[in-house]
Amino acid sequence: MKRLLALLSGEAPRLALSELKSILHILYGVDNVEKITDRIVQINANISDAEVITGRAAYVKELVEPIIYSPTPDISGAVDVAESELLKEPNSFAVRGVRIGGVKCDKTALERLLGGLVMSSHPYLKVDLSSPNIVIRAYITENGIYAGPLLSRLKYSRLEARRPKMRPFRHPSALMPRLARCMVNLTRVKPPGWIVDPFAGTGSIPMEAADMGYRVLAIELKRWIARGCLSNMKWSGYAERVELICGDATAPPLRGRFQGVATDPPYGRSTQLSDRNIQRLYLSAFSSTAELLERGSRIVAAIPQQRVDPTLLEEIGLHLIEQHPIRIHSSLTRVVCVYGLGS
Repeated sequence: MKRLLALLSGEAPRLALSELKSILHILYGVDNVEKITDRIVQINANISDAEVITGRAAYVKELVEPIIYSPTPDISGAVDVAESELLKEPNSFAVRGVRIGGVKCDKTALERLLGGLVMSSHPYLKVDLSSPNIVIRAYITENGIYAGPLLSRLKYSRLEARRPKMRPFRHPSALMPRLARCMVNLTRVKPPGWIVDPFAGTGSIPMEAADMGYRVLAIELKRWIARGCLSNMKWSGYAERVELICGDATAPPLRGRFQGVATDPPYGRSTQLSDRNIQRLYLSAFSSTAELLERGSRIVAAIPQQRVDPTLLEEIGLHLIEQHPIRIHSSLTRVVCVYGLGS
């Protein structure tokens, strides 16, 4: 494995860090991460897995193999350029800098300096700003300059294509693909394990889980929503990967053992439940769902902060491992909670 750098989304860096750790755990069984800044971390991973990591991710923007480091923007010829197998094949490159955390500097001048360093170590390379064979990404931070070949990037277009407004069946409470995908990652289930969504709704989580190679069991109480969920699964092309049941999450008609849960339980006033009753629903549904899981499994749920205390589920023996508030709008904050089920 190699030392790589990951750029995390500025939208939710803590959640992105947790997602990256979960992906590393799925791939390698360990989640060691060294923090450089709030948005840049160092990991150990195989270069061949770079596309896999950003392909799974929702909030990990890109991966870079670092070959240049300078503690200040005042780069000179004394800065070393490490060897990289990736620079032995291409014949052209371009340096693209990114300022992290509001750092002020002349980005264009810095890109030229870095380009000169690369060419001094690899004289056969030429600069091509329009269509380079390889991009040298430079992260400009308060802790210094980190630069190296760009290995992979998050493909936002694939996620954007599955936004709720693009689907044939829509509902205003539908989870966005990025958050749904991240929640599936946080279960730490290895594909092709089983992911259960006891509150499937329009199918945001089942859709992302199926896209990532999981087997999915989706439960939805309301028949008209279940039909809409099925139409969304057919539209996405994942209907054959998802087992959809119209049933009650508090008494799931299931047997067997599953590896993880990712779900977005009801939260709005449209549920016509008082705060006390919605808490009872959560306790009953998650208690029943937990009985279907293998020991050591994780339950990831988007809890409505204004109506349910994330520690509520500890009453049924779930251990709250971590929580990440995500503001949806002024009157709603979802807390992405990760719960552990025994060991």
